[in-house]
Amino acid sequence: MWKVRLNARGEMHELAIAQNIVKISLEEAGKVGTEQEIESVFFRAGRLNAVIPDILIFNFDVLKVEEPQMEQAQLHVAQDPICVKCKACGHEAELEEPVFICLECGSPVAVKSGQEMYVERIIMKGNSDGN
Repeated sequence: MWKVRLNARGEMHELAIAQNIVKISLEEAGKVGTEQEIESVFFRAGRLNAVIPDILIFNFDVLKVEEPQMEQAQLHVAQDPICVKCKACGHEAELEEPVFICLECGSPVAVKSGQEMYVERIIMKGNSDGN
């Protein structure tokens, strides 16, 4: 399984993310010395990145046709929730929307997850285990 982190910047939007996904997928396929077609790319993004999956997939589909190795590739997008932990009382919560105060005591919280953004796995044609 590949876990390749994207170089995420605050101004990055779906087109730029899609460009990076295509680039990373081709680079990783090249590292293992294969020119097999890429069948699927699995991408994860925390909700704090505000990625809109349908727009990301649309941009990916536009870009992939320029790369023969990726023409048939499907992008699968998973979004991870925002997880926080209260700095005062230790209460942990999983949030759909960013709320940076404890829902139990009103104190500030620390973000535990929800900021990640990475290509999780790439599946090549004829290789169903994602290596």
